[in-house]
Amino acid sequence: MATFRKYAFTSEAAYNALPTPDGNAVPLGDIDGYWCIDVLWADQAAAAYKAYEVWPEPIGVHTYLGWDEQYTIDFNANATDND
Repeated sequence: MATFRKYAFTSEAAYNALPTPDGNAVPLGDIDGYWCIDVLWADQAAAAYKAYEVWPEPIGVHTYLGWDEQYTIDFNANATDND
């Protein structure tokens, strides 16, 4: 099943050092000093990206059409107080 995740990196170079996402990646650019992207993975999110996963509330500056409800479910299951 496809998976929608949000990521924040210290720089664009940090993102570019990782494998290319298998899915649709939307660069959001600099947000609060982090280089951010949204990825709609073709299946499960790549483990290499886990350390960069963030959970903004509300959904943030970008979403994929039809994914708001699933994001809320995933947010409730995964978000922590320090995200």
